[in-house]
Amino acid sequence: MDGDVGKASFETFEIEVVDGLAAVQNMTGERITLWAQAPSLQLSLASEGPRDVTLEIFNCMPAAQLQIGTESQSPTSQPRPTHCIFDVALAAGESQIAIAPPDWEIEEDFRFADMGDIQTAMDRADEVFAAISSEPDIRFVMSTGDVVESGTFEEYELFLEQVELLDIPFFSTVGNHELSIDAARWHDLFGLFSTHFRFKGVDFSYVDSGNASLDPSLQRRLAQWLEDGKDRIHIFGTHYPLFDPVGVRNAGFRSRSEASKLLVQLARGQVDLTLYGHVHSLYEFENAGIPAFISGGGGALPERFDGIDRHFLIVHPDPVENRIRSIETRRVDD
Repeated sequence: MDGDVGKASFETFEIEVVDGLAAVQNMTGERITLWAQAPSLQLSLASEGPRDVTLEIFNCMPAAQLQIGTESQSPTSQPRPTHCIFDVALAAGESQIAIAPPDWEIEEDFRFADMGDIQTAMDRADEVFAAISSEPDIRFVMSTGDVVESGTFEEYELFLEQVELLDIPFFSTVGNHELSIDAARWHDLFGLFSTHFRFKGVDFSYVDSGNASLDPSLQRRLAQWLEDGKDRIHIFGTHYPLFDPVGVRNAGFRSRSEASKLLVQLARGQVDLTLYGHVHSLYEFENAGIPAFISGGGGALPERFDGIDRHFLIVHPDPVENRIRSIETRRVDD
């Protein structure tokens, strides 16, 4: 399914999103609706003749600009900070379009939020999203999955309502709960299970481990992502911890052998930080010398008696100094 993400056509009009970093939710001859899964998008549009097209981007970066050739333009309208609409005049043939904030390639420090495991607390997710939006200078949210409980249409509809309360994009891989009923729903709405992108000189790889294992078809892509990010800060996120840091709940990968091989791969790839979910609490530890955090505080049933409850992390990478400056916890239920 991953190979079809970001590709669509309508009669003699075609679109392809480079690396599948956006899902094509709808397409006609005059309008294309996308859900972005990365801060910057590269689009290839092909048309037999000239046409005027409206590009509607949900989950876009608030300051996103559209560039076609040497021309740059601001959104025609922006109903929400993360809902960008561009009207574009296309020439006949193939057009290359970039959509990104102006500073996305400038290597400088920034901050993002990390969280996971909303599930049955979706009706209260607005409280978590409001807390994130109140933090200054957070560029986007990275999620390690289990956004929903069962993956029903009703749950996804509620998620789409709640996430509109965020003033920044919400990028996510999947957890085991998105795979409960029909995994194709995620593809149709949001696109890839596993994404890799670069923002301000920092590499992000958030990969699908929804069945407590990595899809074998992901191995080649992950190897390339690790090689590409070896000389930069590289942040790796996935739903299941490779190993349960407590060791008594069986809350890690189903195969310790696979987890060990992946951990060696991450260490050789010089990954700087690993972020996990699945466990509904907060843990800080190391795996193979790589700093690791479990942050499963999106609101799903919390671990009993730990007093952690809902929370998220604020991560502050600095590509200039080539280090993670800080990782802070923000409690929602204090």
